[in-house]
Amino acid sequence: MAATQQNGAEEPGARRWTEPDPQAVTAKIAELRKLANPQFAAALAAFIATAEDDHVTGYAIRSPELARKARRLLPRLVEDPDRYLEAPAGESSNQYHERLRRFRVAAEREGMLLYYVTAGMVARRGHRPPEPNPRARARRRLADEFPERFLELLREEQELDAERAEEQARERAAARAAGS
Repeated sequence: MAATQQNGAEEPGARRWTEPDPQAVTAKIAELRKLANPQFAAALAAFIATAEDDHVTGYAIRSPELARKARRLLPRLVEDPDRYLEAPAGESSNQYHERLRRFRVAAEREGMLLYYVTAGMVARRGHRPPEPNPRARARRRLADEFPERFLELLREEQELDAERAEEQARERAAARAAGS
């Protein structure tokens, strides 16, 4: 705790935390919201890949307006970083692999930050964030990719449920009649 307190003069060479200008963050959010997914992904990759601290872009990407979009695009960046990052000229194979490793680690870190931002947005509404559910995501993707077949299967399952409910009602009625 003592290390975080600002008592007296600052140490020479120490970096002091400053909040970015709220108007600059708002302008950056507006700028990034206008971008299509590929351009936004490229901007996100550039932000993740830079070693320097760009607080304005960081606040904008982690804002409630952009956090979901950034979190949704992160797996693409990790899967295929070459698509979004420019390779420096004369880079050796070892340097290339190290650069990709550092990028993936930074993207994973950013993904965790974005998870906490989105979980906080849900928590502010008085709800708990949902647990990851790969089956539900797969079901949604199948419904999006094959809507006719999905609706056909859904109707079949609804009919089966109705038939089961009728059968159970008949069994209950028969049990009541036998018990009388």
